[in-house]
Amino acid sequence: VCKRPKTTATSAMNTIPNGRLLARTFLLVASLFWLPTIQAQTQLAANAAATSERSLTTPDTKPTGYFNLPIKTSGGNQFWTDWRNFNNWRIQQNSETDHCRLIGPDNIRRAWGDYAHCKQVLDKKLATGETTQPTGQVVILLHGLVRTSKSMNMLQEFLNKQGYTTINFSYASSRKGISHHAQALGFLINGLDTGVTDIHFVAHSLGNLVIRRYLHDTLDSNTGRGGDSRIRRIVMLGPPNQGSHAARTLKANRMFRLIAGKSGDQLAREWESVEPTLATPTMEFGIIAGGQSTDSLGNPFVPGKDDYTVSIDETKLAGATDFLVRPLLHGTMMNQSEVLSATHRFFQTGYFVSEETRTPIPLPAE
Repeated sequence: VCKRPKTTATSAMNTIPNGRLLARTFLLVASLFWLPTIQAQTQLAANAAATSERSLTTPDTKPTGYFNLPIKTSGGNQFWTDWRNFNNWRIQQNSETDHCRLIGPDNIRRAWGDYAHCKQVLDKKLATGETTQPTGQVVILLHGLVRTSKSMNMLQEFLNKQGYTTINFSYASSRKGISHHAQALGFLINGLDTGVTDIHFVAHSLGNLVIRRYLHDTLDSNTGRGGDSRIRRIVMLGPPNQGSHAARTLKANRMFRLIAGKSGDQLAREWESVEPTLATPTMEFGIIAGGQSTDSLGNPFVPGKDDYTVSIDETKLAGATDFLVRPLLHGTMMNQSEVLSATHRFFQTGYFVSEETRTPIPLPAE
């Protein structure tokens, strides 16, 4: 009587038709597809500390790219910053390794490596007509701290319907400082083609400080104006223009510092050194603040009327063309219909509701 042999992993594979062939094929695929990616990621991580301050304005003379699998991405959350962005094609830089990637409108990665390599691939797509440079009036949207560009999607879609070309700027708000975000924003603006005639901004919360830092860093001492000459109007939604009492209250909280990162720390612990680096826009800008009808309905940890995160007084900035207060919540104000329409109206006219009800904040007398 023949005994049934003991089954092992090896013998089981051998009993399967072509089992060894399948195993060899699997190893071959792994060596061709996965191992180069793992090796490249390891090398990037090893070089990250040495290249953390590398500027993309002087890319490597010889582009460096890595084998690419066209994988689906989330589009960039807390670890990615846009350096080029038009028609939903983005070149993004990782905040931890400094490597770049090119993703398309479907958020599928089309290339990765250094900036020069990703730009080379994107330029080929421009040359073949797969994508085009924006033209006409462009609105750049900026999200707030520990948020993503997805938080501005509803406002973006509304502005698209009004005929604007929109750029929903994504930046690693909790992983880098305000100056880094501003550098990326400036790089993105400089990359816009001459077919763009007008640039408007609409920003939520921290995004407004990024704009103000960009204007400061690009200030022309001869004209007294910062930023690209095509910038026309700015809408600020819940901006902590005078700092954030809520952030300062949490400055010793380890969880807050872990979640909010460098930018949060700048609001909480470094405001005195940050504030002088934020320019007051010389172009027209308007502010929409959230404030409840009575103090008792607001955040008890924020002095005065507030949107549960930023007080009305903290949003104010002298020189504003218009100032509008509505009973809005900080985290959702960008999705409210009255904010959508007021933003569009300000881009068109320079006021939120009407010329008669316009409420400017005058500059102090010299």
